[in-house]
Amino acid sequence: MIVLAEKDLSKEIYYTICPVGNASYIAANRGFLQDGLEKLGVTPVRLQTLSSDQWAAHFHYRNDRLFREGGNTPPLWAKSNDTGVVLIGLNLLEQRQVVLARADSRITTPDQIRGAKVAIPVHPNALIDFHKASAEQAFELLLAARGISKEDVTFVELTDPNDFLIVKNANPSKIKEVSVEVKALDNGEVDVIFVKLSTVQKLLDTGKYKVVFDLGANRRQLSPINNEYPNTLTVSRKLAEEEPEIVVEYVKQTLLAAEWAASHRLEAEKLLAEQTYGTVWQYQNSYDQDFYKHLAPNLSDESLWALESRARFLYDRGYLNKPVDVYEWADDYFLKTAIKEIEKERSANPA
Repeated sequence: MIVLAEKDLSKEIYYTICPVGNASYIAANRGFLQDGLEKLGVTPVRLQTLSSDQWAAHFHYRNDRLFREGGNTPPLWAKSNDTGVVLIGLNLLEQRQVVLARADSRITTPDQIRGAKVAIPVHPNALIDFHKASAEQAFELLLAARGISKEDVTFVELTDPNDFLIVKNANPSKIKEVSVEVKALDNGEVDVIFVKLSTVQKLLDTGKYKVVFDLGANRRQLSPINNEYPNTLTVSRKLAEEEPEIVVEYVKQTLLAAEWAASHRLEAEKLLAEQTYGTVWQYQNSYDQDFYKHLAPNLSDESLWALESRARFLYDRGYLNKPVDVYEWADDYFLKTAIKEIEKERSANPA
C-alpha cells in the first residue's frame, strides 16, 4: 500500500482580502505573492478556497498563518478581544461615501435631514457589525457637520440576516444588489441611507436616487473616517513572531504590486472594478481619480490618527470590548525592512 505524505501546512500561508480596493488584490491576481513567496518555499492560499467553516477567520483571526487587507473594524475588534493580530500597514484610500435620498424626496440638502427617518442596518448574524457601525458614524459626521442634534432625526433600525462572509469564487453578478436599506428607502420606511464604494454609482445609475451629502467632498473640514478609511493590512502574530521573513516578503510584494498598479492604469482599474463588484465606470465614479496610484500600505501619522479615531468611536459605541492603542499595536519593522530590500535589490540590479 502506498502511503501519501501529509501536506506540509507550514509551507502555506493564507490570505483574505475585503472587496474594497487594495494592493493585496493586485498582488494576488497578478502573481506577485505567488512569485515572491515561492522563493521561500511558501504557497499563498486564499482563505475562501478552504472549507467554509474556516472563512470566519476573515473576521476573528483564529488562524495562525493569516494575512488580511481590508476594512479596519474586524481587526480592531479582534485586537480588543486579545486575538493575536499585528497591524503592519494602513492606507487612506479615498472613496465615495454618501447619504442618498430618493430622487423624488423633499430632502435635497444636508440641512433638510432634520425630521428625517435615518436608516441604520443591523446584522444579528455578523461576528462584528461593521456595516451598522459605518452607518452610525457616517450620520454622526453629517449631523455634527451641520449642527443638527441626534434628537432632530429618527433612527430606524433595519434587520439584515447577512453575515458578511466572503463566499468562494464570488461572482459579481450574484452579489446582492438591493440591501435592506435600499428596500426601505424605496418603500418610504426611511428617508435617507448611507452608501459607499461602487454601490454609490450603481444606485445613481438607476436614476432613482440623489446625493444629499458627500462625506468626502471637503476632506480638510470633514475626514470621512469609516470601516475602509483607513484600509488595514494585518497578519497573525504567531506568523509574524516565528517567521518574520514571510511577512516581510508579503509586504514587499504588496508594495511592488502597488507600484505596478500606479504605472498600469487601465489594467489596474479593471482589476479594482472586478474586486469591488462593479464596472470600470462605476469604479471610476466611486473612488478618487488617482486611487490606483496610492495603493501602497504605510504607517504614516495621518493614517494612524485616522485609525485611532475609528478605534475610539468603536469603543465609545460599544463595538470593542476594550480600547485599542493603535500606536502600540502598529509594527513598522516589516514595512521598513521590505522597503530596504526593494531598494537593495534595485541598487544591485539597476535597470
